[in-house]
Amino acid sequence: MNKSLFFLCIILLITGTACSETPYFRQDQNTPNGWGLNQPIVFTVQDPIDTPSDVFIHLRNDASYPFSNIFLIANLRVKDSLISSDTLEYAMAKPNGEWLGTGFTSVKESKLWWKNNWQALLPPPYTVEISQANRVNGREKAAAQLAGIVSVGVSINPRE
Repeated sequence: MNKSLFFLCIILLITGTACSETPYFRQDQNTPNGWGLNQPIVFTVQDPIDTPSDVFIHLRNDASYPFSNIFLIANLRVKDSLISSDTLEYAMAKPNGEWLGTGFTSVKESKLWWKNNWQALLPPPYTVEISQANRVNGREKAAAQLAGIVSVGVSINPRE
């Protein structure tokens, strides 16, 4: 019994320290029926970001995701002004088909770096808009829904 309690305390200490980074902002949105082709996911940050920060995109996928990578279009707006627009590609699986990301179940979460050392030069609100841009080569039209993406999220973390 004492050994079990000891190991439980060690695990809690390890996971507590690994998760100690507190983001300024973290929000996720579920996509239960797939991610629509013309369905951007929008996040609004109301609080000021007063130090240089890293911006991450969080994707959770399951085994029904049909690709080994993902293409995203990420926009950052301050009020009505477009500050940044990036087309991004991220690997989602290893060459052998094993999913990248973390998680103990069939759902894996990938924390994808978007902006390094970003400094908010204007007051909030800040709007992050993420759209999927995956296409199948040789097909004239893209599928209406991208299967396998369980949720999309954004975090803004202060630089250490």
